[in-house]
Amino acid sequence: MTDYDIIVVGAGPIGSTYAYKMAKKGYDVALFDMKNRIGQPLQCAGLVSTNICETKNLPKEYIDNKIRGANLYSPDNTQITVEKDKTVAYVLDRVMYDKHLFERAINQGVTPHLGERVMDADIENTTIKTQQRKYTSRLIAVSNGPTSQTSKKMNPHIKEEQFLGLQYTVKTENQDTDYVNLSIKQPLLPGFLWEIPTSPYTKRVGLFTDGSYNEAEQILKNKLKTTDEIIEKHNGMIPRFNPNKKITQNNTILLGDAAGQVKPTTGGGLISGFNCAEIATKNTNKMLEEENNKYLENYEKEYHKRYNSEFKAQQNVQNIIKEMTEDDFNYMFQQLKKHNVDQIISEHGDMDNQTPLLKELVKRGVIFKLVPKIGVRRLKNIWKSL
Repeated sequence: MTDYDIIVVGAGPIGSTYAYKMAKKGYDVALFDMKNRIGQPLQCAGLVSTNICETKNLPKEYIDNKIRGANLYSPDNTQITVEKDKTVAYVLDRVMYDKHLFERAINQGVTPHLGERVMDADIENTTIKTQQRKYTSRLIAVSNGPTSQTSKKMNPHIKEEQFLGLQYTVKTENQDTDYVNLSIKQPLLPGFLWEIPTSPYTKRVGLFTDGSYNEAEQILKNKLKTTDEIIEKHNGMIPRFNPNKKITQNNTILLGDAAGQVKPTTGGGLISGFNCAEIATKNTNKMLEEENNKYLENYEKEYHKRYNSEFKAQQNVQNIIKEMTEDDFNYMFQQLKKHNVDQIISEHGDMDNQTPLLKELVKRGVIFKLVPKIGVRRLKNIWKSL
């Protein structure tokens, strides 16, 4: 006799969503989180494309701002503006949104275990251990972030790699709320700086990098205007996608950041995480109904089928970016501006699916204008992934 049908470890947006979906199907689900307060501290830029509407997971009251474009800045401050005539992204109140997803799960009958840290997940016996006691289940879904010990246990021969994410919530002067600003700085590569307006007088200023915390903090402080006032500081780790990462073993699966289900170029994982939660719901439901583990293997296969091509292409772009210098970027921005690439990006760009834009740049021959800085070998790597 088990304590629950399903134990979900991690009550972030992906874990809460999966718990809700499985409880809705009639399963006895428990949701564990080491924190007592869901959504805090904030560990996300909170910018998500309007593609999130397809997941049917976002009530309008959690949208702080609507974005229709971006200003891209090279190291020498050459600017490229990409935009559409309609909203392309939402700035979310992630704290309240995460609470909403958690409360939705609880209202569906999920049993909460807040402030109860999971010390170990026994993959062989489908059991978890907290400081209080042990719990048994038929299935364990681990969605507790990029430093998941269960992920390391499943992948002993893979080096878990993460980026550092650092962000300030800032009170600022009156600003244009229609555009985000993205800036390139050599020490951050392949990461970058962002400014995301949440209201006319507040914004999130942040970055991600594989460099040191002290260096990142100094760059971030230098980005602020003298009139900016820091309201809150946030930091966290962003996982790197690894196509070789195992995300199922026995009756245990990984979800979201724990599975590395994030876009390589930006570290965003909300939409891909929701989609993977849906894939996991379908297959774990069949697994529990038929008591057949092949459906967990199907979850892993379907995830890779849906995202491997896109994420590998983004990874190739990211690897190129990491090797470029500030002079390379300055040259590239000048070439892109010269060939009106801002218009191409505006027409074909998509925050979540970037391969259509890469294909269009190849089709129009624009990408070959960048060969002196990208290099033929690295260009071939992009070509292979399209």
